[in-house]
Amino acid sequence: MSAPHFLIAGAGIGGLTMALSLARRGISVTVIEKRTGFGELGAGLQISPNSGRVLDGLDLTLPLKRVSVSSHGLIIRRWADGRELLEMPSDPARLPTPFRMLKRNDLHTVLLDAARSMPNIRLVVGRGVQEITQDEDGVSTTLTGQNGQWESFHGLGLIGADGLWSRVRDLTGDTSPPLFTGYEAWRALAPGTKTDKPRVNLHLGAGRHTVHYPVAAGRETNVVVVRQTKDAREGWSHDGDLTVLTDHVAGGSQALRELIASARDWQVWSLFDRRPAAMAKGRIALLGDAAHPVLPFLAQGASLAIEDAAVLARLLANALETDGGRGVPAAMAAYATARAARAARVQDASRSNGRTYHLGWPWSIGRDLALRRLGPDGLRARYGWLYDWHDE
Repeated sequence: MSAPHFLIAGAGIGGLTMALSLARRGISVTVIEKRTGFGELGAGLQISPNSGRVLDGLDLTLPLKRVSVSSHGLIIRRWADGRELLEMPSDPARLPTPFRMLKRNDLHTVLLDAARSMPNIRLVVGRGVQEITQDEDGVSTTLTGQNGQWESFHGLGLIGADGLWSRVRDLTGDTSPPLFTGYEAWRALAPGTKTDKPRVNLHLGAGRHTVHYPVAAGRETNVVVVRQTKDAREGWSHDGDLTVLTDHVAGGSQALRELIASARDWQVWSLFDRRPAAMAKGRIALLGDAAHPVLPFLAQGASLAIEDAAVLARLLANALETDGGRGVPAAMAAYATARAARAARVQDASRSNGRTYHLGWPWSIGRDLALRRLGPDGLRARYGWLYDWHDE
């Protein structure tokens, strides 16, 4: 690898976006993934305009168009009877950057294909970061593979994009554990249905809610049921028993119950939170869930990681141009300063939505009335700060 060269731990959506954002600026990258293969678990996700602009800037507009569905808005419904509380329509043809709905694995494949096409991105699988040392010249990492073999890599800096259970974060000295939130998410794919105006549907109930929307160019429907529970399951995902879920959603509208019954291969995730980390320490930076996990009540987990990557890559490139490798620590510190307030605001807004979505009677009456009074224009205005974000 020709200098300058950076190391990235984690080949998920944030890590690959970071790699592409650096490589497109002529900076070499080694991406280290502890799994033996590249892939993303989960069903679907939403890419809103704030992160979509970053992906478009990486020349990914066309491949994303092939695998995504552009949203025509949002409908919020009552859990019990499906009655509409608020509709916020939108016209993708009028938006410079659409709200995209797609399978997580499809987005990951688009990023991975783009990374593999870049000669200055090296992908290393089946290696886990064990130790990190940094000095005035750079960062060295000691890795171990599945067979116990050890090896080392060196770069001007290290970016930890290795998720909620981040090893890089632990090695920087922040070993505060993730904490169970009392929520679990059931995710699956159901058959797609033809519609002229595909959109996100949100059903609000006491101690639970459901989100569903089309993915895979409309061939499938992503379904997520989030419920409150006292039981935590450690790890990324577990097989879900449909009979358990069927009992849980028995009080939902008929349309909702039929949709859930049509989905297959349910996976269950316990949702954990973690206090915000110091996003930079010397030549090491954290992005995405490694730095600031986001609960799924605002659909911004992937988007915030993509934003992080754009900002950090820009600051590192500027520093290298003006100060060379010695400017890396200052660039990473500037990144931490630039991102801290926004990350905290997104986290707080997501947590707040979780509480609001799951209100029971009689508090749900006030929530439903407030939604009707807010209306589509009020809802757009409320989240303008989120979706209108642009990197400099």
